[in-house]
Order: sequence, then C-alpha cells, then structure tokens
Amino acid sequence: MPSRIAIIPARSGSKRIKNKNLINFNGKKLIFHTLDQIKKTNMFKKIHVSTESFKIKKIVEKKNFKTDFLRPKKLADDKTPLKDVVNFTLKKYLNNNINFDEVWLFFISNPFLNTTHIKNAYKLYLADKKKYSIMSVSEYNYPIDWALTENKNSLLKPLFKKNFKLNKRKIYCEAGMFIIYQNNYLKNKNSLNYKPYKIPMWETVDIDTKEDLILASKLKN
Repeated sequence: MPSRIAIIPARSGSKRIKNKNLINFNGKKLIFHTLDQIKKTNMFKKIHVSTESFKIKKIVEKKNFKTDFLRPKKLADDKTPLKDVVNFTLKKYLNNNINFDEVWLFFISNPFLNTTHIKNAYKLYLADKKKYSIMSVSEYNYPIDWALTENKNSLLKPLFKKNFKLNKRKIYCEAGMFIIYQNNYLKNKNSLNYKPYKIPMWETVDIDTKEDLILASKLKN
C-alpha cells in the first residue's frame, strides 16, 4: 500500500466563529467529524493535525490522533497559504527521513466528509495515473453571471458589467473538504493541475460563518 499522509490544518485563530475547530456540532467537536472519517478508511500511514495550538494538540491526542510537531505561529495566521503549511509539514518529516508517496489535505470546516467520498475521489485520482490533483468541488446553485452586489448607496447592481452567458456550462467552487495532490507534488508544487471531485450542494457546507453553521445543522438533521 502506498505511504499516505493526511494533513489537517487546525489553527486556533479563527475569526468569524471563535475556536471553530472545537465547537460542538451534532454531538461532537467539529474537528472530529473529519478525523474520525479519515481514520475509518484505514488508508493513511500518518494522520497529522497541523496546529500551532497546544490546546488543540492536547484535545486531539486524547482521542489518539497524533501531532508530531507544532506549526510555527508565523504559519498560523489567516494570510498563510495552505501550500506553505503542506510544504512545512512534508519538510519536517523529510528531515527525519520520513517520506510519503501520496499527500492529502483535509479541511475541518466541512462536516459532510465521509469514507465514500474519500474512496470515490481516490478512484478518480488513480484513473488518471496520479497525473492530476483532485479537488472537492460543488456546483454554484445559480449562474455566476446573475450575481448582484450593492453600490455605495446600498442599491443593487450586477457584479459583472457584461453578461457572460455562462448558463450552458457549470461553474464550481471549492467544497472545503479535501485535496489529493498529484503524485510529484514535492517536485512540481508550483504548477498543480486539478480535476474536480463533484459533490452535490446538499451534501456539503464549508462552515465559515454562523449562517453556514445553521445551514449545516439543518442539512445534517
């Protein structure tokens, strides 16, 4: 079996929902909705929770999820690209002569992750002989060219000046569930090509606001 790592970013400084990773969602902390499903697949040699927080480290290790090292605080603000978190993690393991054949990134903010999505996405990954990264996406529920915004007088106006006539093609957004990086990630991390793993919009909510949290709770019940 390939040597696989699951990297789960879990910084402590969420702004819109304080301590989002540790909030209670449907009977357990949000972080464990993701971690439990990853563990259940039995696919990963290493499940690494990437955090700068001793509190988060202590909580996940009580549930037997290992955090081998903490992330530097300079890589734990809301401006840090996730690729920097992934690169730091892999380099730390490489410094200890630990290498991985496959690199997966999982997000905590989507509690709809399940083993079926993980395994089906992996089939898609293998079908192209690991040439492409796989990103979980969902379709916008309205054509993007219908988007409106408010002007300085709080009046509605089209977001786009022109009608792009996008109705005939589907438009996607990242579902905030996972990414499977292409096989040569460490050598080619600056030129990734993504293929979509498509998730129905009623099976995915990327929780970023209190409104997202309410929607996710309603869909889960």
